[in-house]
Amino acid sequence: MGKKLLRGECWDVLSLALNETHANWNGYDVFGTPYDYKKNCIAPGDLIAFKGVRFNGVKNGVKYFETMEKHFAVVKEVKPNGELVLWHQNTGNFGRKLGESSIFLTDLKKGKMQFFRPVN
Repeated sequence: MGKKLLRGECWDVLSLALNETHANWNGYDVFGTPYDYKKNCIAPGDLIAFKGVRFNGVKNGVKYFETMEKHFAVVKEVKPNGELVLWHQNTGNFGRKLGESSIFLTDLKKGKMQFFRPVN
C-alpha cells in the first residue's frame, strides 16, 4: 500500500495481479470470465471495469461522492453489509499509488460496471 505499481495507472494493478497469478488473459481486454454481479456472488480477487460511474451515499455516517470515468480495480474483500473493499491506484484519493477504498453497489447512481473472474 502507498507505493506506485509499475507506471501508476489503474490498469497496472489489474495486469500485475493477473500476471503474478499466471491467469489466462490476452494482455489487453480479455482478463477472465465476465459475470453479472446482480446474479452471481462477488469474490475477492475479482476484477472490476468501471465506465462512467457515479456513486453517492453514506459511509461511516458521512456522505460521499465518487466518480470513475474509465477505471479498473481488484476486489480485496466483500463485507456482509454489501461493502466492496477495492485495491486500486490512479485515483483522486491516492494519486498514482496503490490504495484501498470501498464502495457500496447500492450507491451506484449511473454508469456501468463489468465484473470478471480470473481463470488459470
